[in-house]
Amino acid sequence: MAVYVVGDFLRETRLRKGYTQEEVSYGICTPASLSRIENGAQKPGRLILEKLFERLGTENNLFNSFVSKEEMELYLEIQTLIRNVTDGDLQRIEEQIDIVDKLTKNTSELERQSLFWAKGELATQKYGNNGKAMEYLMKAIQITLPDFDGINPLRNHLLTFDEITIINSIAVRHAEKNDLLTAIQLDMWLKEYMENKIVDGRMKTTKYPMIVYNLSCWFEDEKCYNEELKMANHGVDFCVKYGNLAAFPRLVLNKGVALTKLGDNDGAKKYLHQAITIFEAMQKNDTVQHIIAWCNKNCGFEI
Repeated sequence: MAVYVVGDFLRETRLRKGYTQEEVSYGICTPASLSRIENGAQKPGRLILEKLFERLGTENNLFNSFVSKEEMELYLEIQTLIRNVTDGDLQRIEEQIDIVDKLTKNTSELERQSLFWAKGELATQKYGNNGKAMEYLMKAIQITLPDFDGINPLRNHLLTFDEITIINSIAVRHAEKNDLLTAIQLDMWLKEYMENKIVDGRMKTTKYPMIVYNLSCWFEDEKCYNEELKMANHGVDFCVKYGNLAAFPRLVLNKGVALTKLGDNDGAKKYLHQAITIFEAMQKNDTVQHIIAWCNKNCGFEI
């Protein structure tokens, strides 16, 4: 059985995928640093190692990076901050931002990327300040993708999970400004990237369903109902395969809505009923009533 050290594994994975050192290291470390890591001459820190693995389309599940007590504390606090943003708990987001801000005062900018993303999410969730949110998000993404202008995809670049998260947030901000074409362009880039570059299903599970859900909503707003249905189908199939229940009912709902717009009443009834049943089981009664009200207003049949 072969025995690998982290540098060997990084190099062999990179070469197998046909990536250059410049592509993998861009914005994370210098190509010279990656070369030293691959050759065993330099020990990577936890965050750099994590980002390099993500650029290679997988997670660091094989190697432990021994870190200091301070690094471990920061890592745990950043993970707590990300969970708070996901949960939408504004008070905890603010409290955790203060904690992470203090811990990253003397670290590299790479350690502050998630902090700036969280500040951007807080700016829009609590204050409705889309402009300030975009400032924070662009500050976050340009730490590792300095060439990204917030509008045009960088299709020749490899992406980390954090970069995908931030770019998706930027797309949502564009949609909130009714710039749907830019939002669609960015999330289509992310969708195709995740389909073609990321091999680890666990990396896809949390973000891919929300990206295709966003796309289905934006295509509906653009009255592109066939595309809406296509995105909803992608999302439903993915959720079934990987067991993502968070996005599943919303994607089923969008499938029913798209079929309504396309005049397939039988199909629409089927999926709208399914969506209502799932939301009822989740005790999302407000959502159920919203769906029923929408059906009464927009459908030519009873639901």
